[in-house]
This record gives sequence, C-alpha cells and structure tokens, in this order.
Amino acid sequence: QLKDGKIAAIKVLSAQSKQGVKEFLTEIGVISEIEHDNLVKLCGCCVEGNHRILVYNYLENNSLSQSLIDIS
Repeated sequence: QLKDGKIAAIKVLSAQSKQGVKEFLTEIGVISEIEHDNLVKLCGCCVEGNHRILVYNYLENNSLSQSLIDIS
C-alpha cells in the first residue's frame, strides 16, 4: 500500500541487467505515457544502485485474462 492509500503492484527487475540508468529512465518515461485498455498503467519507478523497481496500478479481483477480455 502506498502513502496515499492506493494499493500498487510492485515488479522488481533483475539486478543483473546491463542497461544503464539513463536508458532505463528514458524507457520508463516512454512506458509511463502509454495509455491503452489492455495495459496496466505504470505509476512510477525507483532506481537505487543496481536495484530497480516498477510500480503499477493494482487490478483487484481479476486475473490477467479477465482484465484483458473484460469478462463479467
């Protein structure tokens, strides 16, 4: 749970990645601007040393297939 009370999904990326911080942040900038019904919105990221995390909106009570197909 984030400080604002929202629940988020956190993805921890491999510390073994050879991608530089500048390239990573550029990629994150592009990804964060994408809005599509079939994609979960990226809320933020964190880079500390070689540790990197992505923060996404959390989709409650749905499997990926249910969210993508919009099954009721």
